[in-house]
Amino acid sequence: MSNLVLGRGKVYFDRFAPGTQVKTGERYMGATPSYSVSAETQELDHFSSEEGLQVKDESVTLRVDYSGALTVEDMSDKNAALFFFGDAETATISAAVGETESFAVQPGYFYQLGMTDAKPEGVELVSNVVVVLDPGGADTPCVAGTDYNVDTDLGRIEVIDGGNLVADATMGVTYDITAQTQSRVISGTSLIQGAMRFISFNGVGNQRNFYMPKVTLRPNGEYALKGEEWQNIGFNVEILQAGNLANLFTSGRATAS
Repeated sequence: MSNLVLGRGKVYFDRFAPGTQVKTGERYMGATPSYSVSAETQELDHFSSEEGLQVKDESVTLRVDYSGALTVEDMSDKNAALFFFGDAETATISAAVGETESFAVQPGYFYQLGMTDAKPEGVELVSNVVVVLDPGGADTPCVAGTDYNVDTDLGRIEVIDGGNLVADATMGVTYDITAQTQSRVISGTSLIQGAMRFISFNGVGNQRNFYMPKVTLRPNGEYALKGEEWQNIGFNVEILQAGNLANLFTSGRATAS
């Protein structure tokens, strides 16, 4: 009987609640083009030196380290959060009218509206944008398309070179904000731990599943924001012992007895 296998399968991650080993539920991680596990051992060898050449007569395994490598193509917020040791969340921004800001500008530069400590990346979906030169002084109106361009979807203003907004001029902006929600990931500093399950759906060969009660995920390699390939992120998987449980369990599909 041939035991050739063409490996396929799905990976699930059960992230522990922060600071605990309490499971929160297994989440399917989406497309994972590669996943592998490996074992590295350290031995203490003994050599007999009674005569002539030394001959190894005993070897004891002192340590075994189980680890894995995972590549993820599903670029969801939750997977990105694992890469950045962070959390995925939904930011809610309330509607606002008559927001004002001022900027010391340079021609040809871009300026983001609504950057605060609570929303450092700024706001989007703005409207009724009014731009003036020297706010609180001359309040000289600026002309869209001549002095500046505005992207109301992204909340960004471009200062046009050759307009009235010259180098080091002060630009005042008044605008409204549309009520909005936005998914985002905030990076963190704590290691990501949880349980991991691999359920095989092999193209060829017997099905075999793997369960690791406790793993630590660490980002491995680049998060290519731009390129000619499908985006993916990589993880090193440290397979640990959870209490008295073994590091890893692997089993074939159950059959009725």
